[in-house]
Amino acid sequence: MTDTILVTGATGKTGRRLVPQLLRRGAVVRAASRTRAGIPFDWTDPGTYAAARKGADAIYLVTDFPASGDPTDRVRELLDGADARRVVLLSALGAGEAPPDDPLRRVELAVESAGIPWTILRPGAFAQNFSEPHWMRLREGIRDRDEIVMPGGEGRVSWVSTVDIAAVAAAALTEEGHGGRGYTVVGPEPLTMPEVAARISAAAGRPIGYVESGRAAVRAGLVAAGYPGELVEPVSDLYVHALTSGAYGIGNDVVESVTGRPAESFAEYAAGAAAAWERRYT
Repeated sequence: MTDTILVTGATGKTGRRLVPQLLRRGAVVRAASRTRAGIPFDWTDPGTYAAARKGADAIYLVTDFPASGDPTDRVRELLDGADARRVVLLSALGAGEAPPDDPLRRVELAVESAGIPWTILRPGAFAQNFSEPHWMRLREGIRDRDEIVMPGGEGRVSWVSTVDIAAVAAAALTEEGHGGRGYTVVGPEPLTMPEVAARISAAAGRPIGYVESGRAAVRAGLVAAGYPGELVEPVSDLYVHALTSGAYGIGNDVVESVTGRPAESFAEYAAGAAAAWERRYT
């Protein structure tokens, strides 16, 4: 039987890589997003929920947290009317150990209690944040000024390719054996920020420097991106902690064990993303 799979956030960093993987597996994909392409879906408009979930055998959930605040009630509302046999939630590294009142953990608990077999993906930091739109404007800093400006300190981060996150999601949405599982999805090597800069330099074909920044620059980036004022401080604290503490530098074999192939290295990601850092001349 051919599964129909609802993919929320279908134009995002993981969703747009998940859609073609599901199609290759023979699924019928309902690609949902706020853009005009695909199925209209907006987390802030519950009126879009019913049409999006209708007939879906499985659902890939990407919330809009933290941009629109705590999404827990909206997730419950979407799932309450669903007839799906599987739901896969994109969460974040560490959310499974967070207290029950943490917004990310609240969403996880809502999914776990929805009565649908669930899988939760808890990825580390996205490698594609360096080459695709991000509120810290990392791509623009590399492309236009030959520098990466962000916190780092002595911390190491196992940057994970969203291609690998999508591959794990595709398996969980279409295969047996993933129900009730939480997967920590990380890259294969913990890197310092100077090591990241060296790999991007090699891919870009020119020296890219690393400039340490603090919380003030992170807060400014969040404000400029339009994040709600009450979230700027906690999100900036979380971001700085993730990059500087070593908490995001863990390693495992989840990608290979679920997908059957090794996780993409940062150098491999950078080689494929090099066009994003080409200088623009006018």
